[in-house]
Amino acid sequence: MVPKAARPGAPVQALTTTFRVAGVDTERARSFPKEELFELMARAAGSGGYDLPRQEGSIHRTPVEGVSLANMTRVEGVDPTDTRQLSQAEMAGRRQVGEYVRFLRDLVPGYEKAVLVGLSAYVGVREARRIHGDYRLTADDVLGARRFPDAIAQCGAPIEDHSGGTDTTWRYVPDHGVYDIPLRCLLPAGLPNVIVAGRCLSASHEAHASARSIAQCMAMGQAAGTLAALSAAARTHPRQIDVGVLQSRLRDDRAMLRAAPQGSSDPAMS
Repeated sequence: MVPKAARPGAPVQALTTTFRVAGVDTERARSFPKEELFELMARAAGSGGYDLPRQEGSIHRTPVEGVSLANMTRVEGVDPTDTRQLSQAEMAGRRQVGEYVRFLRDLVPGYEKAVLVGLSAYVGVREARRIHGDYRLTADDVLGARRFPDAIAQCGAPIEDHSGGTDTTWRYVPDHGVYDIPLRCLLPAGLPNVIVAGRCLSASHEAHASARSIAQCMAMGQAAGTLAALSAAARTHPRQIDVGVLQSRLRDDRAMLRAAPQGSSDPAMS
């Protein structure tokens, strides 16, 4: 059965165009509480004076004095595999940037003299195609801080779901924990000589909303590249490489990886 979240036409997370502003009074801006910023956004949008589809988000200081990076815009209902829709999303994201900059300048302390100085190279796509792998990472795995014998990476990021509406759904791994990403999520079912890495891993919509971030994608990339090299050297398919050999090589290369408990068994491996 094809998982609902991976079916063609199923809703995916919203897209975002990030932007940079200069001329920020950083100390005044940082002293303005986040909760008050979000309340101000809601009031501004509710007044009809500003078009702010997302009424929260984040603004980050940068190494350049007076320059901040904002992650606030939200473009919903887009199939990012459709080039026409993606082009429309690109334009919509840039229009939204203008509204958020206007809001910051008009109403938020510290941004009175802010000017737009940069946009993301293209609209940010959080979710698109995913493979059906030998294993499918689930929300229960994430929130249960699950360990896997074939772990090739760790993740402590929350489920951060930008599916729609004015805010974002956050669900955290309990007790500041981490979970493992198993090798099987990188191996497409039925394809003996293919390895994937990054946000196209085999995962449910909810689990993907945690595992899709940059650091985890880098860790998956290291694992995929290492496995490909081991497979090529042994002249065999990736599934024929002992996972312990792969894990040992990753640890030698200083990957952040923990071992499965001694004597553990995982029914998903059978």
